[in-house]
Amino acid sequence: MKFIIIGLGQFGRSLAIYLTNSGYEVTVLDIQESAVDEIKNSVADARVGDATDVRVLSRLDLNDDDTHVIVATGENFLERSIIITAQLKELGVKHIYARAVNDLQAKVLRLIGVEDLFRVEDVAARQLTDRFINEGLMRLRKIDATHSLAEVKLPEEWEGKTLIGVNMRKLHKINLLTIRRGAPTEANESSDVLSKPESPVIDSPDPSLEFKKGDVLVIFGKDDDLKDFVKKFDL
Repeated sequence: MKFIIIGLGQFGRSLAIYLTNSGYEVTVLDIQESAVDEIKNSVADARVGDATDVRVLSRLDLNDDDTHVIVATGENFLERSIIITAQLKELGVKHIYARAVNDLQAKVLRLIGVEDLFRVEDVAARQLTDRFINEGLMRLRKIDATHSLAEVKLPEEWEGKTLIGVNMRKLHKINLLTIRRGAPTEANESSDVLSKPESPVIDSPDPSLEFKKGDVLVIFGKDDDLKDFVKKFDL
């Protein structure tokens, strides 16, 4: 999968770096040369150009089925965003994601035929809400509407006990995927851990594995079961 990001505001830059560090090929395009210069050494391809000019867009690798184009222009460039998105549609781009900063812009983009709209503020608000609601969960990633993947500290009373002994699946309806254990390694920009370094993981924990103080459990389950687990052990 390859990404083309149009617009290098704060969101566009952050997204480009995150995707690159996650192993994806990223091309960026912005009308400001200074913005492109700041990021050109961090992405696969960085170009200066006016994305409202169809000739500039046509020089990008737009027609590859594996290419996803993200229009990340900011709130001060609503008209540009609509023009760029409309031209991408005319060029036959299959995967277009456009930022909508208000209801009117979203309505216009849908009339153009763009269904994959996003609001950065809404995403940030949902993530922050999840943090407040699930304070005991060190990291939370939604899998679908009712299930999540999360990291949680080992309950103190489980120290020295075995995985089979605590019977997580039967008693708490939670699946243990892996365990983070040992000295943290240096964090990198692709990590979605909030300002915390990573620790090595234990692949496919054996039922006889004995928990140790400081273990971090990587668990999966229904959101309600995860919340009940955190509440029960006062994590």
